[in-house]
Parts: sequence; C-alpha cells; structure tokens
Amino acid sequence: MVSAFLSHLFSEIVDYSFTANMETELDNISAGSTEWKGLLKDYWERLSKYCGDASQWDVRKVERMLEEKFRPILFPDLDTDSRICPSCSEGTLRFKVSRYGEGSFIGCDRHPKCKYIARTLSDEDDENETSEQIPRSFEPRLLGIMPDTSEKVFLKQGPYGYYIQVGEDRKGASQKRAPLSEVKDVETITIKDAIELLQYPKILGKHPDDEHRVLMTHSKAGFSIRHRGTLAPVPKTQDPKKITLEHALKFLT
Repeated sequence: MVSAFLSHLFSEIVDYSFTANMETELDNISAGSTEWKGLLKDYWERLSKYCGDASQWDVRKVERMLEEKFRPILFPDLDTDSRICPSCSEGTLRFKVSRYGEGSFIGCDRHPKCKYIARTLSDEDDENETSEQIPRSFEPRLLGIMPDTSEKVFLKQGPYGYYIQVGEDRKGASQKRAPLSEVKDVETITIKDAIELLQYPKILGKHPDDEHRVLMTHSKAGFSIRHRGTLAPVPKTQDPKKITLEHALKFLT
C-alpha cells in the first residue's frame, strides 16, 4: 500500500524513467554539458511540488484512494450493497487506517459509535497480497543487440511493471533502463521499439523565454514534455516521433 500511495502522489519520482533520466543528467554534468546547480534547482522544485500536493491529502482521502485501488483484495466477495455493517446495520464497511498509523483494518464507518471490525490488516498481509498480483513466471526476454555497443537488450519485469534494460545485471553497475509504456505491447515489442524508448529523455531545443532545455521524456504512462519544473503530457493521439520544439511549446502553454 505504501507503493500504491507513492505511485499515486509521487508518480514521476517513483517511475523507472525518473532514475534513468537522472542518470543521463548526471552523466551530462560529468561531461560538462549540464550545470549542476540548475539541475538541483529543477529537481527540488519538482519534488517540493509533489510534497506540497501530498500534504493537502488528509487521512480519509488517502483511505478512499487505497480502498478504490485495492477493492478486489479488500472486498473480494462483496459489492457495495453487501457492505452494510452486520453489527449496527446502519454503517458501511470501509478500509481505515488505525489512529496511530500502525496498521489498517476493515470496519464500520460509524466508528466510534459502532466498534465493529471485520478484518485487521498487517504489513505482512499487504506484502503477500501485492506480490500475488505480480506474475512470477515472467523470465527476462532477450530482444536483440544494441547496434552501436553490441550490448544485449532485455525486456524485464519489476514491481512497477515491464521495462527495457541494456546489458546484463552487474554488481555496482548502473544499467540504462526505460519503462515500457502502455502504448507498447509486451508480446509484440521488438528491438526497434526498445531502441526507440531508450533514446529518452530527448532534447527538443531551448525555450525562447529563458534558453533552458525543453525535453521529451517517457514513462510507463506515456510521453511528456518537460521544461524546468513544468511537465505537460503529450496527447496520445500525437506521434512522439513527429513532436518538434514548436509542438512542445504549445503543450507547455
């Protein structure tokens, strides 16, 4: 559930593409093509915005979000009409976080007037239920070879979905990765598709107002345009290969 909370409120930060993009930016700093203070300022502005937005969520709103996301697990055999509290017959069974944040439970929404608890949930339960949703049978698939480096390119699966990785896993080494967006099919993806995804983040040019770079980035949710602390989604009807700086500036306005 912690993972679901972070994915919902910090979607960019926990996405594989964020780490991949950051690694590229750090490489650019090492090469002298990116100024580190600007990168740090940009990162802090984005993270600070996510933290500010998350701080506006009260516990009840978080409970409703998690309840909706995990409804098939929390209420596997019940529809909304069947969730009437069996104790008071007036309340509805809801997912709730304990007062001191030390667990969660399914109980009557008329609490504390009605103290009925149908089920308590532990961290261990949460981990087991989450892991059961992730297929364990998927083996890394070799898609092909990078033409410029002759490194192997794999399709892999992690806790947040499928992703592309260049090279074998090596201790102490950071491999280039790219998330597989919803526009790509796991069953039909090719080495050509993988190489296309690995090119992001891609520099489209400089913003005319401040000369800062305008980037097209890619995450499992699709493509976005980034300029400093601003992130604008690319419409799914648009072909990312045909997006120019002019298009990007329109998306940002």
